[in-house]
Amino acid sequence: MYVEYFLRFMPDIPVHNRSLSVISSRFMRRLGHVVKLCLVVALSGLCMRVQAQSSVTLSGRITDEAQKPVSRASVRLEGTPLGTGSDEDGCYRLQLPAGKYSVTVSALGYDSQQMTLEIREQTRLDFCLKEQVVGLSAVEVYGKTKAQRLREGSFTVNAIDVKSYAHSLNNLNDLIGRSSGVKIREDGGVGADFDLSVNGLSGNAIRYFIDGIPMSSVGNGITLANFPINLVERIDIYKGVVPAELGTDALGGAVNIITKKAIRNYVDVSYGLGSFHTHKADLSTQYIERRTGIFLKSAWGVNYSKNDYTMRGVEVPDEAREGFRIIDAKRFHDDYFSVLGQLHVGVTNKKWADLLSLAAYCSRVDTELQTGSVQTKVYGMAERQNKAFSLSLQYRKQNFLVRRLSADFSLSHTWDHTVVTDTAFRKYDWTGHYIEASRNEITGRGKSIRNVKRPLIVGRANFGYLWNENHSFHLNYLLNRVGNERTDDFDADFVPSTDTFGKHVIGLSYRQSFGEDRWNNTFFVKDYISRLKIGQQDLSWITGSGKMPDSSTSVNWGYGFSTRLRLSEWLAVKASAERSVRLPLAREYMGNGSTVYPNFLLRPENSRNCNFGIFGTLNLASRHRLFYEAGLFYRGVEDYIRFVITEDEGTGQYRNVKSATVKGVEGELRYEYDHCLQAIANISYLDEKSKTRYLPDGKPDVTYNNRIPNKPWLYGNVELNFKKRNIFGQKESQLKASYYFQYVHWFYLTWKGYGSVSSKSRIPTQCINSASVTCSFRNERYNIALECSNLFDRPVYDNYMMQKQGRSFWGKLRVFIH
Repeated sequence: MYVEYFLRFMPDIPVHNRSLSVISSRFMRRLGHVVKLCLVVALSGLCMRVQAQSSVTLSGRITDEAQKPVSRASVRLEGTPLGTGSDEDGCYRLQLPAGKYSVTVSALGYDSQQMTLEIREQTRLDFCLKEQVVGLSAVEVYGKTKAQRLREGSFTVNAIDVKSYAHSLNNLNDLIGRSSGVKIREDGGVGADFDLSVNGLSGNAIRYFIDGIPMSSVGNGITLANFPINLVERIDIYKGVVPAELGTDALGGAVNIITKKAIRNYVDVSYGLGSFHTHKADLSTQYIERRTGIFLKSAWGVNYSKNDYTMRGVEVPDEAREGFRIIDAKRFHDDYFSVLGQLHVGVTNKKWADLLSLAAYCSRVDTELQTGSVQTKVYGMAERQNKAFSLSLQYRKQNFLVRRLSADFSLSHTWDHTVVTDTAFRKYDWTGHYIEASRNEITGRGKSIRNVKRPLIVGRANFGYLWNENHSFHLNYLLNRVGNERTDDFDADFVPSTDTFGKHVIGLSYRQSFGEDRWNNTFFVKDYISRLKIGQQDLSWITGSGKMPDSSTSVNWGYGFSTRLRLSEWLAVKASAERSVRLPLAREYMGNGSTVYPNFLLRPENSRNCNFGIFGTLNLASRHRLFYEAGLFYRGVEDYIRFVITEDEGTGQYRNVKSATVKGVEGELRYEYDHCLQAIANISYLDEKSKTRYLPDGKPDVTYNNRIPNKPWLYGNVELNFKKRNIFGQKESQLKASYYFQYVHWFYLTWKGYGSVSSKSRIPTQCINSASVTCSFRNERYNIALECSNLFDRPVYDNYMMQKQGRSFWGKLRVFIH
């Protein structure tokens, strides 16, 4: 019965041809096959369950030495078919049975790494790959630094690599003043007020930044002259047209200090000693915990100088005080001290943030005031002190919310307090002697200890969207709000007051690139919104506060473009133009509490800026390279703001000149031979003239078509650098010798139209020679530098013929450990 049942399901066995025994035999064989198959399936499932129970996960992150992720890196287990690759964030993940393995990681352009380990549980294993060094024989490869690439962009910009100068540099002003189209004029020695001119426009028309954030956010006492050099990697000086992403209302240009971004642990300390009791010490440190990305950065900078150099040919009263005699006298009340500290803590290279940083700055600057704005006004007791404290938060992220969208946010609050002490009723001369007087030293009024508090809020937001490799958009916003709270600790009749000035700058730009970046363009538009609230009413006949409403708002627009076309490596052209607006600064509106009076009647400057330039790099022969750049520029300024001096008082005030133009030409040559010899020469010519035909009363203005006075109009620089490696038989050592020459043609001190030209005061032609030598050892770990400025001890003058120091010496020791 059962046999017949199974036979129904076995059609390949005809029943009528088979005996029962044969059928039974074949049936049993087939049944055995089925049983074996079931056993194999059962055993396989059991093995899989056992294997799943012993499987573990190996994961981690692959980065380079800069802690940047390495994508598409290969992770394989030697002797097995197992392996995987890293994603865009450098992360990998691999399932494998527990056991002992040899793990090999490799990526294109990097040295491979191999590690053998026993894996019994979930394991995280990170790798840091080193870039692969490939030796090439008889081949020279020239790469361009970030500074060079920026110089070859569409904007007119001087990009200065500070690294090669940091071992010997005293302050950033010295380095910036040697660049093309830039002139820095100081009112004295270390810590003195200075004026930076870029293509003719100067003073507050130039804006200053630290990594794109306004420098004022760290306090008014911090300037280019006392900023710690050890923190600086590069300085970008934009001339004329300024990129919208800086979010500024600059008219003549901008200076952007780029700080070091290297992700490594280091200690950098330097100490300098110079003439006239000058001392400078800088310390910066950085520690990064590579696994977590947490970093801690700190920096300190201290400057001190007595500035007791000799003033030549100054007038002092004779013994009978009936006349004057000419003598050489040392400055006696010009001590300067500054200290800056900063601390950064944050995290980098996270999925949720490329950078999150909290920073704190503190500074103190004590200045003894030796003179007013002219050197005939001598002070003996007046002092100025500035204290500032700042907190800031910054967040930066690529692929913010959506792919290809980058974001950069920052917010800071600064507490800034300046005290000007002027309580001496004395009149000093250059010998240090004085007579009793009925007025104070600075303003010629009553005794005062004036307090000026200027709380500052700076907010910044930058967005960039990369449409594709050739097109991108950028949206920028800058908030700057400053207060002006005035009190007096001595003058009981002084009425305290509070002024506020706020501005919003919104910029939108579009960039495009064609032909592998042979041709690129940038178009932008800016909106400038400002609001001024006036609280002070004293000296209204000088400040104009009585003629202005308590609060006022202004809205202005600007726009422009830049373009660059690279025809070949040795020839490229670029051009830029804009209609720009510059809102007055707090210093111009509200004064400085001492030598600068407020002027609330100031109007914003409007300018039409144009630049045109050609540049290129020529490889003249093996190891010989020449970079050249030449440019033309034009600035047409309405309501031009300039500083006007009252020589009798030694004070001044910012005022509008109805119309002015600046035209000029500049050029620079850079020659290099085999990385051991470098020669740089630049020259600038300016034609800066007043275009105000008539005075407010309708009479002709005698200054029409006159050059703007107290401004150099022809100047140039020459720099020679020689490097020699492996000196004194020491490997990883270097000797660098440098020579600097500066030329400034004579220029008028006052308007040419005033008085007789033959008797007019002129600042004479100046030729300044300087030299330095630097020795570095252990791959620039230890550095010693010596410098002599003004080798031939020539008279040097600056603003309003203010004398600067003569021959001076400087020595510096720097140790850099990483």
